[in-house]
Amino acid sequence: MKQKLSCFYILLFFISIPVSAGWQRPVSNYTRHTYKAGNQNWNIQQHDNGWIYAANNKGLLEFDGVEWNIYPIHNAKTRAVKVGYDGRIYIGGMEQFGYFTPNRLGGLEYTCLSDSLSPNVNVGVIWNILLDRDRVYFQSDRHFFYIEKDVVNRIDYSSEIYTSLIVQNKLYIVSAEGLLVLNGTEFRRVSDSSTIGATVKIGGLLPYQDSLLVVTRDNGLFIHDGTSFTKYPTVAEEFCRKNRIFCAALQDSLLALGSIQGGVCLLNLKTNEMEVISTENGLQNKTVLSMMFDKAGSLWLGLDNGIDCIHLNARLASLYGGKPVIGSGYASCSYRDKFYFATNQGLYCSTLPEQLSQRNPINFVPGTGGQMWSLHQYDDKLFCCSDNGIFIIDGDRMEYLNNPKGVWGVVPVDARKDVLIAGTYSGLYLLTKKGADWTVESYIEGFSRSCKDMLMENSTHILWIGNKENGVSRLTLTDDLRKVEKIKDYNSINFPRGYDACLLRVKDEVTIASHYGLWHYDQSRDCLEACTWLEQLLEGKAAYTYMKIDSLQNIWYVVDGALKVLHYDAVKREYRRVNNELFLKGALIENFEDVHLYKANQAIVGTEEGFSLIKMDSLQTQRPPLTLQIRKVYLTGLRDSLIYGRSYLYDTAPIVIPYSQNSMRIKYSVNNYNKAQTVLYSYQLSVGGEKEAWSEYSENNVKEFTGLHEGKYVFSVKLLTDGDQEPVETSFAFEILPPWYRTWWSYLVYSVVVVLLFYYMYYRISEGRKRLLMQKELELYRQEQKFQKESDLKDKKIDILKEENLQSELRHKSEELIRTTLNIVRKNEILLDIKKEVLGISHSISEENLVSLRRKTLRLLGQIDTNIEHDDDLQAFQSTFDSVHHDFFKKLEETFPELNNKEKLLCAYIKMNLLSKEIAPLLNISLRGVEISRYRLRKKLGIEEGGNLAEFLQKFSK
Repeated sequence: MKQKLSCFYILLFFISIPVSAGWQRPVSNYTRHTYKAGNQNWNIQQHDNGWIYAANNKGLLEFDGVEWNIYPIHNAKTRAVKVGYDGRIYIGGMEQFGYFTPNRLGGLEYTCLSDSLSPNVNVGVIWNILLDRDRVYFQSDRHFFYIEKDVVNRIDYSSEIYTSLIVQNKLYIVSAEGLLVLNGTEFRRVSDSSTIGATVKIGGLLPYQDSLLVVTRDNGLFIHDGTSFTKYPTVAEEFCRKNRIFCAALQDSLLALGSIQGGVCLLNLKTNEMEVISTENGLQNKTVLSMMFDKAGSLWLGLDNGIDCIHLNARLASLYGGKPVIGSGYASCSYRDKFYFATNQGLYCSTLPEQLSQRNPINFVPGTGGQMWSLHQYDDKLFCCSDNGIFIIDGDRMEYLNNPKGVWGVVPVDARKDVLIAGTYSGLYLLTKKGADWTVESYIEGFSRSCKDMLMENSTHILWIGNKENGVSRLTLTDDLRKVEKIKDYNSINFPRGYDACLLRVKDEVTIASHYGLWHYDQSRDCLEACTWLEQLLEGKAAYTYMKIDSLQNIWYVVDGALKVLHYDAVKREYRRVNNELFLKGALIENFEDVHLYKANQAIVGTEEGFSLIKMDSLQTQRPPLTLQIRKVYLTGLRDSLIYGRSYLYDTAPIVIPYSQNSMRIKYSVNNYNKAQTVLYSYQLSVGGEKEAWSEYSENNVKEFTGLHEGKYVFSVKLLTDGDQEPVETSFAFEILPPWYRTWWSYLVYSVVVVLLFYYMYYRISEGRKRLLMQKELELYRQEQKFQKESDLKDKKIDILKEENLQSELRHKSEELIRTTLNIVRKNEILLDIKKEVLGISHSISEENLVSLRRKTLRLLGQIDTNIEHDDDLQAFQSTFDSVHHDFFKKLEETFPELNNKEKLLCAYIKMNLLSKEIAPLLNISLRGVEISRYRLRKKLGIEEGGNLAEFLQKFSK
C-alpha cells in the first residue's frame, strides 16, 4: 500500500559543506622503514635493466622492484650517483668518491677512487657526476675530479659551483659568475650570462631542443640558445617564487620542478599547463631533493624523508588518493552535468575535474546519511536506493520515499513506462508515476525473499531474482503487477545455492554470472545451461562475482577479486582481450562491485576506499619491456646460505652444488614499480634437456626445491605479458653433483669390485667344487665312521645288555644266596630249638623208660647234628657264593688249602659282613666259638696283629 511519510524538496549544495576532491595519480610511497636506510635521498638514477639507484645518507640504495639493498661507502653520506657506460655505478659523497661493481652473489662491491689522491687534497662534497666519452667527472664544491684510463685528475675552480651539465661533449657549469664552459683546463664564461649566476642560485641545468634550460630557485626559467639568454615565461612563475626550486627533471616537453616547500610542479612546456602534486596528493613530504623520469614515464622523487614514485602514465587514478574520505564506493552515476557517488556514508555530489590532480568541491547531499546501495536513471530522474528507502533526485530537488526500507534497487517494466519495481530485503514493491511524482503503490504479494539482483525479461511480466540464500528464481507477475502468480527456482547440483548471482542480458538472453561459471536461460527447455561461448571469451569456468556490459559493448567482469574487461572493437565487430589486464585486485567490494562508463574513454569503479578512475585511452600506450632477473639462490637446510646472485652484470656459468646440499630456494624479481599492475610469474625446471611443463601463473616470486637428484638443471621463469609484447623470460643453470657413491670413480671402484667379485665367485665355485668332492669323500668317511660308531655302539649296547644281564643274574644269585643263607639260618635255628626241646625232654625222662627213650633221643640228636653240619644247602650255598664272588671258595681253597669247611664258611660269612651272633647259628657253635674260630682263621690266613680280617677277605678274590 502506498505510504509517503515524508516528501520534501531541498536545494542541493545550498546548506551542505563542500569538501574539495579530485582524481589523483597513483603514488608509490617508500619510507625509510621500507628500504631500511637513511631518510634523505639526494640523487636518483635508473640502470639500463630498469633498476633504481639512489644516493642515500647511508650509502647507495638499490631497488629491483621487489627488494631494497643498501651499500655503504666507508660510513660516508652520499650525494650523487651515476650509472656509467662501463658497467660501473659511480658514487660520490662527503670527502670521497668511487664506484661499485657487481660480485658473484648479486651484490655490489665498492672501490674508492679518492684514496689515490694526496692526503692534502680536500675533496669536499661531491654533488654531481657527469659522463663524457672516456671521462667521468665528479663535481664538488670548488673542484672537478675526473677519472681517465683509471687515473684520477683534478680541475680547480675559484668559487662555488652551483650545478653542472655536459651537452654535446661540452662541460657547462653555473656559478656566481654565470654560465661557464670548460675550455681545456679553464672555465670560460658564456656571453650575457653574468646576471643569471650573480642574482640567483640555480635549481637545474637541462638540455632542451638544442638549447640549455636554466631552472632558477625562485625566478622561473631561462633558456640559452647558444648565443644569448632569454626569460622563458611559464604559468609556474608563482610556484617557483613561493616554494624555492631545488631540483628539476625533463622528459620530452614535460618539466618536473622539485621544490623545498611545495612538492612537485609538472609543467608542460608546449601547452604551458601545470599540475602540482604535494602531500595532499599522496607525497610523503613537500621537500624534494632529487628527481628522475624512468623508462615508463614515471617520476621518481628523492625526498627529505623517503622516496616516492608518481605513476604519470598509470591508467588508474583514485578519488582522494585512495583514502576513504567519503566512505566505501557502491555506485556512481553522471546526471545532469553532475556526478553522484553512493557510499556507505550517504550520497555525494560533485562536478568532476577535467584534469588529474585538479580539485573540485564535493558535497554531501543532506538527508541521505546511511548505506546507499544503487543509483538508477529513469524518467529523467535519479533514483537512489538505500537502507533508509528511496531518494528521487530531479535536478536540484530531491524527494524522499521512506517506505519501504532496505531497497536494493529498482527495475523498469517495458510494457509500463509509468511503473517501476523496487526490490527490498524482504520482497517487492510497485512504484507508479502520478503526474510528475513517483509514489509507492503497493506491496507485491506472493514473494517475500530478498531481491538483491533483479532483471525483467523483455516485454513481459516475468522478473528474475537472485540472492545468496535462495539462489536464482523466475517470477511470473499478474497483469496488474500486484501479485506473483508463479515462482520457479533454477538452481541445481551444478549450480547450487550459497553465493550471490549477477543477472544481466547478453544478446537478448538472460545470463547469470555466478560462483559456478556463466549460465543462460534456455526458454525452450525452461532451464539454465552453461554459457560456454561466453566462458571461452572470458575466464572459462571461473567464479564470477560481477558482470556488466557498458554502452560501448565492453564486458566488465570480476574474477578472483580483480576487475577485467573484454574490449569490443566496433569497427571489426569483435571482442579483444588483453592479457594480464586487470585492475584493483583486492580493492573491490565483493558482490557489490560497480562500474560506470563516465566518458567514452573513462570508467569509474567503486572500491573499499572510495572510487577509482580507469583511463581507457591508455590501452594503446606501449609500456617498456620489463626486466626479469634471477636475484638470489640460497642453499636451504639448517642454515640458509647464499651461493649465487645476479646484479645488472652477472656470470652465466652454471654453478656446481654438492649432493649433500641439493635443496635450494630461488628468488626472482621484475622491475614493476606500479603496484596496481599485477605481475604473474610462471616457472619451469628442466633436467638433462628434458623440459617439464610450465607452472600456473602466480604472484609468488620465490620457488623452493628439495631433494633434487644429481644432474644438469635449467630453472626458467617468465612473465605473463600483453599479447603484443615480447615474452619476458630468464633462466639459471646449475648442476647437482652426484653423491660420492654415484661418482665416476665410485663406479670405477664398483666395476673393479664387480670384477673381483666375479673372480671371487669363480674361485669360490671352483673351490666349492673341490670342497664338494672332499665333502663327499669326507661324508663317505663319516658314514663309515658313523656306521662303525653305530656298530660299536651296538656292541657296547650288547655289552651293556650283557653286563646288565650279568648284574641281573648277580643280583639274582645274591638274592638266592641270601635266601639260602637265611633258610639255613632258619633251619638251624629251628633244629637248635628242637634240640633244646629234645634235651629238655631227655632230662625229664624217668628211670623206667630211661634207657629206651634216651637211646632214641640221642639217635634223634645225632641225626639233627648231622643235618646241621651236612645239609645239602651248604653245597648250594658254596656254588652260589662262588658265582657271585668270582669263585671265592675255589680261590680260597687254592690259596689256603689247610682251611676246613667251617673255616671256609666263616670266611664267606665274614665277607658277607655278617655279625658274629649271626654266624654262630650258621656254624652251629656259640658266640664264643665264633670268636675263637676267627682268631684261628687269622692265624691260618697269615693276618698280622692289628689287621682287619673283614677287609682282607673283601679284597681277596678281587
